[in-house]
Amino acid sequence: MAGYLTSAAVKARLDTLATTYPALCKRSGPADWAAGWGGGLSGYVKVGASTAASPSPRWAVLITGGVHARELAPPDALMTFLEKMLAAYTASSAITYPAWTDPVSKIVYNSFTIPWPWVRRAVEYLDLYVVPLVNDDGRDFVLASGVPPADQQLHKMWRKNRRAAPSGLTDPKAVGVDINRNFDILWNFPLHYDTSLSDLAMHASTNPVDENYIGDVTSGSAESEPEVKNLANLMRSKQISYYLDVHLVGRDVLYPWGIESNQNATPAMNFTSASFDGKRDGISHAGYKEYIPKDMEAASAAAARHIADQILDKAGGSDPRGRARSTYKAIPSAQMYVASGTTADYCFSRWFAPVTGGAPTSPVMALVLEAGGDPKLGPAYNEGYFSPDYVKNYPKLEREVHVGAWTFLSMASATAFVQPVAP
Repeated sequence: MAGYLTSAAVKARLDTLATTYPALCKRSGPADWAAGWGGGLSGYVKVGASTAASPSPRWAVLITGGVHARELAPPDALMTFLEKMLAAYTASSAITYPAWTDPVSKIVYNSFTIPWPWVRRAVEYLDLYVVPLVNDDGRDFVLASGVPPADQQLHKMWRKNRRAAPSGLTDPKAVGVDINRNFDILWNFPLHYDTSLSDLAMHASTNPVDENYIGDVTSGSAESEPEVKNLANLMRSKQISYYLDVHLVGRDVLYPWGIESNQNATPAMNFTSASFDGKRDGISHAGYKEYIPKDMEAASAAAARHIADQILDKAGGSDPRGRARSTYKAIPSAQMYVASGTTADYCFSRWFAPVTGGAPTSPVMALVLEAGGDPKLGPAYNEGYFSPDYVKNYPKLEREVHVGAWTFLSMASATAFVQPVAP
């Protein structure tokens, strides 16, 4: 896809930011970020400045993109998000996004502004970590040039990383593990769920040829993949309390849980309890529901709605046709589909004391922004699906991702720090 950044290009631009803004932007090092199976290593940056107004301690915030290889827009959008943030902070200025006209529909999306206080507080009030591209090797496989016609669809729709296929399997689809199914939260789903239920509809698989393959459950484990180790270690070592994972597609802002439907009444019914193994039943049944503190569920839902509202108000413009294409829904992740081993659920799960060996953690908010088109509304609303055209589709999606990220940071920076506490 013309225009999209390879992993080497992402790395080079992150390096440039660290060189251009050395007091504000620090690069990841080899000790805390490992290469993928194919050698991809773009890494992350930490953004932050300390002034007299800066709180201490302050929230650690993480934003990621490119977990799934074929979802092309988020890494580029997060890259330009960083570039605009650092340039604006250095200039002590607001950020104005000019109006954009869709070259196909001719819809005009109005200009909008991110105010200077949002920029200043994001940099001065937070420790911000941004990983524009988690899955380097997978993305490079998608963007590979000179691919024979017979293999082009395989490359274009690749989702996983590039771990070698299990011994004896020659199907090219057997390569790789779904990074977003390999985190340590009910990872071995056949053990934890009642897989005899015909309507369980788990969006995870133990078959290596499937695109949502979780990894080897017979001899492997959660966090078997270097990309997952990188991200999970970052969450743990930096004590991430606010997490936003940017994906395509769907026009949703998702909040926990994705492993099950939610309940607030029975704390003992939770992912750490082995007594419920084989009994978790998905959202179609009421026998098992995942515990979430009522106030945190309400706060997460409100934050998701606020992001959706801001995307509509700022990036949606005033044309009703444009607003219809920028309307996001705030829903629990499981309402989209049930899956275990995901980024956001794992990050949120760290708040619960048993996961951290009994050591309380500051409250965690973990959201997923599913940007892009909404295929459920028909082909006219696809916005390029996983491969948005860089001229016709990407500029609109970039604006929406930026507003989502700015809104997320504005909420975090406006919230007083809470010391570690068990929920």
